[in-house]
Amino acid sequence: MAWSTRQLADLVGVTLRSIRHWHDIGLLPEPERRTNGYKQYTAGHLILALRISRLARLGFPLERVALMLDSEEHGQQSLHGLRAELDTRIAELHRIRAEVEELIRLGVAPDLSPEALVAMEALGDDSASRNLAIVLTHLIPREETTGLVTFLQGVPEELAGINRAILDLPAEAAEDEIVALADRAATALKGFLDDHRAALPDLDDSCTGRANVEVLHAVAIEQMNPAQRRVMRLIWDQIATESRDQVTEPRRWLGSPS
Repeated sequence: MAWSTRQLADLVGVTLRSIRHWHDIGLLPEPERRTNGYKQYTAGHLILALRISRLARLGFPLERVALMLDSEEHGQQSLHGLRAELDTRIAELHRIRAEVEELIRLGVAPDLSPEALVAMEALGDDSASRNLAIVLTHLIPREETTGLVTFLQGVPEELAGINRAILDLPAEAAEDEIVALADRAATALKGFLDDHRAALPDLDDSCTGRANVEVLHAVAIEQMNPAQRRVMRLIWDQIATESRDQVTEPRRWLGSPS
């Protein structure tokens, strides 16, 4: 008995595309053709196709299937490897399930990670703070989130007042007002950072660390007017000149608009 490509695909429970792909990569030999040019698959093709389908559905990549078909020993080795991969995937699924359950319990949007939600407790729940929390918690290790929130919540009233002054700064502010506010902010911020150096997230002086800080800066100033951006740039420059590895000015108290 012989079958067409469509009939073989139906028997195996796969698509025509799968059969053709198995031909293309050499897993399934091309059958002979009838006088009318149509392929005719034999029982041997059916058995081989079923074996390929079985291995593919277990999760083995097709490039490994050929070796497994040729060697039972290789098949056992691959099974042990697959089990380890499945354990990893199952653990990740459990983690995702726990996150989903927590998001449902809190009634919040699913685009926010648990770490971003924690950061927003200190940054605020306005759109700019939300954006900063999303980016900030993406850039720092998950285990540092709690320390970061504690750090953000420890901002003294002096810096909080400076933050409000920056947020209230009109776009047409004079240059001397901008410079004076930036000097005041940089001095206060440097003192605060020196006192809380150990609590800072790990944004080091490597190329990656500097790029991360630039990303945070871009997010923090996105919704600011020109005068506010000018203040932030002056603060950035002062802190970067004195101690580049402490360039951490993109924080809510220094310009993330409410």
